[in-house]
Amino acid sequence: MKKRLLDDFEPTSKEDWIAQAIKDLKGKNFEETLVSQSLEGFAIQPFYTREDTAEYLGLKEFHHKINPKPEVPGSQARVWSNTVRISVNSEKESNVVILDSLQNGADGIVLDLKGLVDFSILLKGVQPSYIQIFLEPKENPIQVFGDFKSWLMSEGHGFSAVFGGVIWDGSVQFLTRSTERKEVRRVCKELVGMGKELPHFRSLTIQSSHYHNSGANVVQELAFSLGFLIDLIDDLNSEKIDTSELFGNLIFQTAVGADYFMEIAKVKLIRIMLQKLASLYQLAINPEEIFIYVQTGFWSKSGVDLQTNMLRNTTEAMSAILGGCNALEVLRHDVVGHEPSGFSLRMSRNISNILKEESYFDRVLDPVAGSYFLEKLIGEIFEKVQNRLVEIEDLGGWWDAVGKNLLQAEIKETRKYRQQMVMEGKKVKVGVNRYLSGKENAVLSSEAENNESIEQLKISRESCLSEFVDPSMP
Repeated sequence: MKKRLLDDFEPTSKEDWIAQAIKDLKGKNFEETLVSQSLEGFAIQPFYTREDTAEYLGLKEFHHKINPKPEVPGSQARVWSNTVRISVNSEKESNVVILDSLQNGADGIVLDLKGLVDFSILLKGVQPSYIQIFLEPKENPIQVFGDFKSWLMSEGHGFSAVFGGVIWDGSVQFLTRSTERKEVRRVCKELVGMGKELPHFRSLTIQSSHYHNSGANVVQELAFSLGFLIDLIDDLNSEKIDTSELFGNLIFQTAVGADYFMEIAKVKLIRIMLQKLASLYQLAINPEEIFIYVQTGFWSKSGVDLQTNMLRNTTEAMSAILGGCNALEVLRHDVVGHEPSGFSLRMSRNISNILKEESYFDRVLDPVAGSYFLEKLIGEIFEKVQNRLVEIEDLGGWWDAVGKNLLQAEIKETRKYRQQMVMEGKKVKVGVNRYLSGKENAVLSSEAENNESIEQLKISRESCLSEFVDPSMP
């Protein structure tokens, strides 16, 4: 086509569009009517144009750089593991659940370990080379990792064909168990050393999900978790651990909530900020080499509206995939106050597979690349996180800021504000403070008779219930 038809039309600027919108509003205020505010204080415009992203043109270098190109010919462009959580109490019983999950759609497992286990029983019949295995020890991470390596050797599984990692974050241990800094440094050093033999198994994790599930906003979540990572790099450097070893062994774990576009932007920004942080230490790492593990959020789950939780899980999983996760864990829709059931486990497992097999999310590598709205949002979040990191450094770093209770107090205020917004109806939560079914109303009314107001019940069901609120976030 030789003739450029659009050349006959004058280009329309953003100011022109705003002027037209004001005209159509017939006297209503443009800002008050069409511009909303995010929790983080960003002004969300009704539309975006190329002009909005002019100052963020550097983001183009991160387009379509989410996962390495699959080595198997004919594989789809977009790759993530469908990871399921196995809470291990009995090795034999958990082994049955693991095998059932792997035979019915899962290709990753995260083992929630409360103590030491016999891996020969727990992982009987499991082939590590075909799946991802994540170990999440509550205690003795070094011993657990050592036992896992011993099992691999005893079963003849080559270290080079094992995928996954150890989910253990020293900052979370300090916040929840008062683990001393020197002990965190010792454990991290040991884990890095133990992981050298397993090139595809990562032995360090940064869990920004801890802040998310305590009520933090996106800026707080990223700034506080990256602030700890910076301190950890300095600590391990003092222990003669090269920064390249740390980044090569790193998993960044986050959780995604109900703010669909904000969460897409957050996951994409994690990859960008880690790459830029590495460059500050003179490390040239490819964005595709960064491993991001994403959970759907505890914070968004309701205890009285279980069916809507399945919808929340679906949109949160979409945010995670579009943002660029490498492993996706979808929580059970009845995770609040209910024991696992075969149905809830199957539903959480199926969401990832439906998005892949029926919605074709795996066919396009980075479908949101170049979105004016998302790239503007990513740029704004980046600037605020960068500023917060400078503030944390001025306070003496993450350890000093936490030691003075500054970060905890800030998240506490954010959590109270979010709860108040739901209680007052300013923030709509379907099935919690709006559009309750008859069954949900009956539950609330019945419990309200026990001297608890309906308003308090609504928010207690919606936000982090006591079992999920971290004790470090009072």
